[in-house]
Amino acid sequence: MLWFSMVANFITVLAGLLAFAGVVWAILGRAQLAVAPQFFQPSVAPHLTMGVSSVGSNPIRDLEVNYGLLDDNGQSSKGGDLATRITLSRGETVTVVGYEPAELSFGSDPREGEFRVEIKQGGGWYLNVQWQSALFPWRRASRTYSWPPTRRFASESPEELAGRKEIEFLKRTRNPSPASSTRSPDRKIIRSRAILATDRTFDDLVASHNGPVLVGFGPTWQGKVWEDFKRVLDVLPAKHGPRVQVLLVNTDESPGIAEKFAANEVPVVKLLLKGKVVKSSVGARAYPDLEDEFAEFLR
Repeated sequence: MLWFSMVANFITVLAGLLAFAGVVWAILGRAQLAVAPQFFQPSVAPHLTMGVSSVGSNPIRDLEVNYGLLDDNGQSSKGGDLATRITLSRGETVTVVGYEPAELSFGSDPREGEFRVEIKQGGGWYLNVQWQSALFPWRRASRTYSWPPTRRFASESPEELAGRKEIEFLKRTRNPSPASSTRSPDRKIIRSRAILATDRTFDDLVASHNGPVLVGFGPTWQGKVWEDFKRVLDVLPAKHGPRVQVLLVNTDESPGIAEKFAANEVPVVKLLLKGKVVKSSVGARAYPDLEDEFAEFLR
């Protein structure tokens, strides 16, 4: 009887150790996903490539890759599945490219595991990935990466969303009706932070500000070049205001100011101190380049 009891205890201990080892193995060898920008082009209107990779010992199972197009309000105008219920073994990657056709062209069809999201001029996009949880197979793990126009034209990487913030974001993007954006209390409309100045208002706006005044001059006839560059200029007061005031001057509609400041080469940015031009930069520039150009006045 004693012998039987000892054997039973030994089996119980062994079973416990095996169960513990199984849990440790599951944790250490679980499927793991890495999502990161693989290529980031700091142009005036940059595009973004995101790589979704399996980096754990076990494969990623039932992977879903979803996307949506974003406007300034974080509202999705279009969405859908790119790839559903696929398996990624260790080291395998799915690549998603968000691009404007006017900014980026491809010389060939997508490769296997590559997906292309065509975004609108001045727009942004988000990426949502979901997969089977390694420790709890009945649950779905999820991550979302948001790249709205405000981050895109600032040449910033996507924002990673998780938890309640991710849930609220996805709930918002899945209801693209205009009415939802006006009724939802948690929606914040993002407006241009640069001020449109005209021949009539320019002098008063400059005189009312004690610090640096950055003025972007550009014409309507430049179309996309000017529209994209205005979005870049909108980033500056958001990051350096209220010390720095940013004005936009449409040279077609305000020829007086354009002539006064000799804004013949457009687009052009001029920095004013006490109404006097102290520095100029000609041409549409990506945000990091523009910020570096005027760094001494923005600090």
